[in-house]
Amino acid sequence: MPTTTTTNIEHISLDGPIGLSVAIVIGLLLLALFAWSLWREREILGRRNMVLFWSLRTLALITVIWMLLAPMNVRVETSTTRKALAVITDVSGSMRTVDPAGTSDELRWLAANSATTRFPLTQSADRALAAVSVAQRQLVAASEAIRQHKPERDVVDAAAAARQALTQARTHLQTVEAGASPAGRSRLLARRLITTLDGTEFEAFAGLVRALEKGRTPPQKSWRESLPDLELRLASVSRSMHELTRKAAEEEARQVRTKEARELATVQARPRLERVAGFLGELYRSTLVPLQEEAVLQFTSFDASVTPLSDPDRPEESLRSYLKQNSEPSAGTASTDIAAVLEELNRQRQDQPLAGVFLLTDVAHNQRGENSPRDVAATLKDVPVYVIPIGNTQHVRDLVLQTVSAPEVAMRNDDIVIEARLQAYECEGEICTVQLLQDGEVIDFREVTLDSGMAIRTVRFERKMPAVGHHQFQIAISPLDGELTEENNYDDIEVNVTRSDIKVLLADELPRWEYRYLAQLFRRDAKVEADELLFHPRLIATGRRAASGTFPVTVDEWDQYDVVMLGDLPPEHLPAVAQESLVEYLKTRGGTLVMIAGSEHMPHRYVDHPIEDILPVQQISSSMANADSFAFRVTDAGRDHHALMIGESEEATRIAWDFVNRFSPLHAVSAWRQPRPSAETLIAAVPRNSPAEAADTARSAFLCWQPVGRGRIVYLSGPDTYRLRFLRGDRLHYRFWGQLLRWAIASDLSAGSSLVRVRTDRTRYESDDNVRVTVRLSDPDGAAVVADDVEVRIASAGDERTVPLQPRPEIPGEYTADVHGLPPGVYRIDPMGATVDALQQQSPEEPASASFTVQADLPLELVDTRSNRALAQQIADVTGGQVLPPTAVAEVLSLTNLEPIVTERIETRPLWLQWKYLWLVFGCLQVEWVIRKWKGLS
Repeated sequence: MPTTTTTNIEHISLDGPIGLSVAIVIGLLLLALFAWSLWREREILGRRNMVLFWSLRTLALITVIWMLLAPMNVRVETSTTRKALAVITDVSGSMRTVDPAGTSDELRWLAANSATTRFPLTQSADRALAAVSVAQRQLVAASEAIRQHKPERDVVDAAAAARQALTQARTHLQTVEAGASPAGRSRLLARRLITTLDGTEFEAFAGLVRALEKGRTPPQKSWRESLPDLELRLASVSRSMHELTRKAAEEEARQVRTKEARELATVQARPRLERVAGFLGELYRSTLVPLQEEAVLQFTSFDASVTPLSDPDRPEESLRSYLKQNSEPSAGTASTDIAAVLEELNRQRQDQPLAGVFLLTDVAHNQRGENSPRDVAATLKDVPVYVIPIGNTQHVRDLVLQTVSAPEVAMRNDDIVIEARLQAYECEGEICTVQLLQDGEVIDFREVTLDSGMAIRTVRFERKMPAVGHHQFQIAISPLDGELTEENNYDDIEVNVTRSDIKVLLADELPRWEYRYLAQLFRRDAKVEADELLFHPRLIATGRRAASGTFPVTVDEWDQYDVVMLGDLPPEHLPAVAQESLVEYLKTRGGTLVMIAGSEHMPHRYVDHPIEDILPVQQISSSMANADSFAFRVTDAGRDHHALMIGESEEATRIAWDFVNRFSPLHAVSAWRQPRPSAETLIAAVPRNSPAEAADTARSAFLCWQPVGRGRIVYLSGPDTYRLRFLRGDRLHYRFWGQLLRWAIASDLSAGSSLVRVRTDRTRYESDDNVRVTVRLSDPDGAAVVADDVEVRIASAGDERTVPLQPRPEIPGEYTADVHGLPPGVYRIDPMGATVDALQQQSPEEPASASFTVQADLPLELVDTRSNRALAQQIADVTGGQVLPPTAVAEVLSLTNLEPIVTERIETRPLWLQWKYLWLVFGCLQVEWVIRKWKGLS
């Protein structure tokens, strides 16, 4: 049956200043007058002319009367559009969850799946509550129609619907009163509620509705003001109704546990989607099929997107078939997008009016998007969404390893801290074991006592790192019986251990505070070998710089250092030849340059010098150049960067940077601090109380860096890191520079032989990450090897592929490739090609190879399977719907207005408004006048 039917009716209507009866009377009188006047002239005119003149006058009169009646051809096109009822079922992965017994309202689902009324108290109480909620919404609609001065018909319809809902609620309460035990709480509550609904205010409301339906003025003068008071009264009734539904369910649940325990256990063993399928089948047969003549039924399902059911005429079989085809949780979809459902409804209602939407779901929305489900639901204010939630609202018994933190870079013999944060649900009174493993073997463990239903614990392991290289660690929680899943009990971490010594060149023009504290810091650190170069007030040169008292001028001399730190030096002390060799050292030898800006020379006096080309910043605009003080702002990139790990854990690092920002502000920074596109900002310098803080964070860097060939340049826009010493002694200052130097020397390729080196940018990836593979070739003399046949074989247990590498023009001998779409697994990388094979043969070491891991995504549907009743209530509230138990859906359907929407389009076409009628009148009169003149008559 089509959703819209159209009928066309045409008729003639008279729209003139006189009616048809008046026109007939006037016409007859005028015709008689014409006959009498012509009869008097019969002797002169003759019989023939008399008849002719009377006929002409009659024709002119009829024409004039036709025009005065103003006849119109009216065409009425009537369109009748049936409303739709949308039934939408959640088929996402979490709907395959089997909830713990007694946690997901099994009694109501057992009642709703039955063709007979097996639990009359629960069903009647639930239906009474649903009816009262409908009455509340209709009263609100009536009051709103009065406030907005809408047509009186809207007020009458809303008030009548509220009265009908109250009548049905009273009927259901009578059923509860009759069926409850004589001394039970349910009977007393039902009787009290019936008395309330029979009270004076509700009786007066019934009389008001009867008067409005008859088109009469209600006897109460202030009936409009009484509606809000009645709304408040109904709110009180609704609260008592909730108590009644709870008591009725408890009373019948005791009977079920003793008399129908086996059937209840069968329902408890079913997954959520199986329960919904049974309920939907029974609802379709008993309630929805009879409504097909009145409304359009739409059956759809959703997970991350919305799709129609495969067989809308058999919704139960469609859902069970879907459940059978996707029986494993991993085969189901990994996300639930309720916002997408509501957006699709908003699009559909433009073409098909919706009387109501019934959403069967666990409301476990976990899809990230621009709009939240509540915001999208706000666009459906005139379409009530009834949410039928299913599932346990509490966490299922589970142990979750939430986070694991450890320094990504350490030096040999460093003591590192590995911190794990775990959360336990429904494990009160038990003890779990957290293990630290290395290469699959347990090297340490902690026993954790769980003393509450939701416990959060932090476990720390301390390890000394005696060997250089990449070290793989694993944190594993021994599973407990009855856990939801064991997939979230495990995580990997990797620590890159570098050599135990760092060679540093520290140079400045004057002994600024930054220089002094760094010099003292490096002198105390046994792992740092620092050469100093200071020019004023007297020349100080130590270590390798003592003999010359100047900067290196060749790449080999610069290569004696791992890190070069330059302060506020004038170009006279750092000549062009030293700058050129420094840039070459960064590009080809993989060194690190730390540049600390100053007010006198660095970096603004190096414009048009070789160093300018590698600067990661440029001069900032004048509008931001001046400020009294600046605040630290650790950026998103810096928040996860191990160079800024100044605490032993991620939480401690966050607290430490917040402490520095509040108690040690920056008072001056260089105007050269706007990062170039190739730079990455780790810490921004934002003017305090800046009105555009987000923009300032992106364009005003305090600490940033960028790659320069194989090396990198780190830039500080002010000599202010010594402020990390304030209020906390040397601890934060020491950790900041220690982490920064460790990160600087950890960039070398660490896997492979001396001639063929291979690595990936990380050792662990998510399934949708890109894997950056880098291979570096050099001959026995250390010179770069250039070739065009370099490739790598990437292989795991279930996947193998060969990927060609592209040379990097700016770094001779280095080759890279990005690999996409690798499935989860552990992969081995082997460089290949004729040039690589030749180099491998020249090296006495093992052939170069490296490994990395692509982690399997843990489905969000399995991480948190709780039913989000709060979100369900929000969606229902903003759309004018309800959160319904399955036992009350039929009641709401019976109270839903399914009257079709009727629209009329009227077209009118005047039949008299034509020149020919006017010419006909004048023509008749002119013919008579001409004949009279011709005959010589008066």
